[in-house]
Amino acid sequence: MRRHLPIALLSAAILLAGCEKEITVELPDTGAKVVVEGSIENGQRPIVLLTRTQSYFAPTNLAAIAAVFISDADTVTVDDGTTVHGLDRICSAGLPDSVLVLASAATGIDINLLRAANICAWTSTAPDGLVGEPGRTYRLRVVADGHELTAVTTIPQVAPLDSAWFRLANERPNDDSLGFIWGRLSDPDTIGNAYRWFARRINLGSNGRPKDDRFISPLFGAFEDRYVNGLTFDFDYNRGNVAFSGAEDDNNEESGYFKRGDTVVVKFASIGQAEYRFFNSYSINVTSQGDAFSNPSNVRSNINGGLGIWVGYASWLDTVVCAP
Repeated sequence: MRRHLPIALLSAAILLAGCEKEITVELPDTGAKVVVEGSIENGQRPIVLLTRTQSYFAPTNLAAIAAVFISDADTVTVDDGTTVHGLDRICSAGLPDSVLVLASAATGIDINLLRAANICAWTSTAPDGLVGEPGRTYRLRVVADGHELTAVTTIPQVAPLDSAWFRLANERPNDDSLGFIWGRLSDPDTIGNAYRWFARRINLGSNGRPKDDRFISPLFGAFEDRYVNGLTFDFDYNRGNVAFSGAEDDNNEESGYFKRGDTVVVKFASIGQAEYRFFNSYSINVTSQGDAFSNPSNVRSNINGGLGIWVGYASWLDTVVCAP
């Protein structure tokens, strides 16, 4: 049987090749949906970005990307349980470059896109405006593009890391410069805690600007305490990068690593379970694209009436100098 198997496979291949037929699949037009990307953090003002879904085969030029962003909305409010705060719209067109740098850090949008297109976000600008507080619940309401969207999130209590440090990866011979940031967490003895990890390199790169213009969370940067409840444990994370990054160190052997000499601000944030499920399902969805052997996964939004995420962060910051 082993001697005849190649002949059988060859015959089957010829038969299948002779049965080729062009198949046209008509994809239904489901209409655009509104997508929310919003957050409120302890000590910080809320930030809400609104976009709309796009056809899979839509163009990807600058005009098409800019058109995805919603620049006007009938209502964007946050109810903190005492007051309903109307959020103010701020758009990138006409902002000086110094402000665009801050806007890029706050929204996570590449500064070049902010320069090239009029991108709008909603926040609280009044001197006595809304600022996030641990333990408080916030209800978001958005009316845009003829859709009403609502969501609820709570800023948990801050859960600081016991410590954070840099360690060489030692994954290659004579590797004396590249490594990961480590942290030690004592998880509270209450099941259901969840966290998200961010990092930002603030030392200057070859262009004279900080290496990272915003906090970046790597894929699978969120985790829960299902298997580590009440334990003290060490863990590490690779360096994340923004999508489609053109930076040299995101496209060579340094990709995913921190480097000796980097100064890294770590942001460790407590989040809710629904928010954790969003970020985890998003990472699964991204990493399964193009893999014929993986199961498709729907991103688990917490937005009613649309898609996306409204997340409360209880953040703790620390600075790590990469000098093992």
